[in-house]
Amino acid sequence: MMRKALSLATVLLLMLGASSMATDTRVMTMGENNLVLVDNANIWLFPSRVFEYPNLAIGEFSDQAGNDFTQLGIHWKFGSDNPLVLGTYFTDLGFPALPDNLLGTDLVDWDYLDAFDNRRIDLFYGNELGAYIFGSRFSIYHSSAEIDSDAPVDMSRESFGYYDFDFGLTSETGKWDAALNFALGSWTDEDDQGRTESEPDGFFDFSVLGRYFMQRGPDYTFIPHVGFIKNKRGVKSYVVDPADPTLLTLSQTSNYDVTAFNFGLGMNYTPARKVLAVCDFGFSYAKWKDETELEEVGAQAAASLEDTEAFTVLPYFKIGLDADVFKWMDIRLGATSFWNSETIEDKTLNNTEKYKFADNETYLGFGFHWNRLHVDTYTDPELFLNGFDFISGDGGGQMNFAISAVYEMK
Repeated sequence: MMRKALSLATVLLLMLGASSMATDTRVMTMGENNLVLVDNANIWLFPSRVFEYPNLAIGEFSDQAGNDFTQLGIHWKFGSDNPLVLGTYFTDLGFPALPDNLLGTDLVDWDYLDAFDNRRIDLFYGNELGAYIFGSRFSIYHSSAEIDSDAPVDMSRESFGYYDFDFGLTSETGKWDAALNFALGSWTDEDDQGRTESEPDGFFDFSVLGRYFMQRGPDYTFIPHVGFIKNKRGVKSYVVDPADPTLLTLSQTSNYDVTAFNFGLGMNYTPARKVLAVCDFGFSYAKWKDETELEEVGAQAAASLEDTEAFTVLPYFKIGLDADVFKWMDIRLGATSFWNSETIEDKTLNNTEKYKFADNETYLGFGFHWNRLHVDTYTDPELFLNGFDFISGDGGGQMNFAISAVYEMK
């Protein structure tokens, strides 16, 4: 149950401002508030915002891939009268992005591709377009393996490609942002005899996202926002034909889809100079559906199966603080609370499971500023509870879970 819940919660978080590929240490430690803050991390939600952040070099460091340097991006500015901004990002997470059923289970039993990373490039573009700022992001994932051997005979072929397009508009005044995302995926899966073991039966992602900044006083601004996501995965699977072992025959067709939406109201509050408090309150809903058609093959009888899972967050709360301590250091504090309700229904067996639970998280971080270099940290609280290892001798903690480093090339 919890694995499914966490997977659907990840879908919801994409609309709530989190991103698996963002320079988001600051917005994460402020309560996962990327959607209602203005930050360079916004470019992964609203690519038009890249125009506001030219001449930057951004590095990501995370323990997600074994304490590695996980991502580097550079924003390039060209021209002066009507400038354009290009962003190039390269990511190394140490594992491939491969198709699954939207809840984490693989669609394909790979022989080769699960050993190769396939993240090629994330390319951003931003430019003024009349009274608007236009931006786009294009992300490519691709890997393949092809074997050609006579002794022994091996004609295996595997490939996977995923092409992600994101388009955004921002008003000239920066009062609102809108984004539309569309992505397509496909794969090839052939065995050592050149026979198709599986093939896609629909593979796409679609989402829209928008927000609006409403200043209602000298020190606070409301930010209503709304998002919608539709994801689909389909696969046809083949097995050895009982009547002719040299052939493969269709065994089953499975289709998975997720439909999700979110509505929230955020607020930015500046009670004092160099102090920013932020909060977000809202509602989210996601539904995952699995429809499988089993074909009559050998001992397997024909059947139709259907499972659904509905995941509701009503409500969620996010709060965060960014406040200066010294001229060169800020402190960041954040917390989230998701009041979850989950319903799992197996319509084939007429089984229903219902769960209600809260999911709370807290964050601690710091921002350091040295001239043009800015470093944001997601800090392990044990650093303060136990002290440095050379003092406490504990030897079990770490200083930071993640770090973002931004250098202004000015």
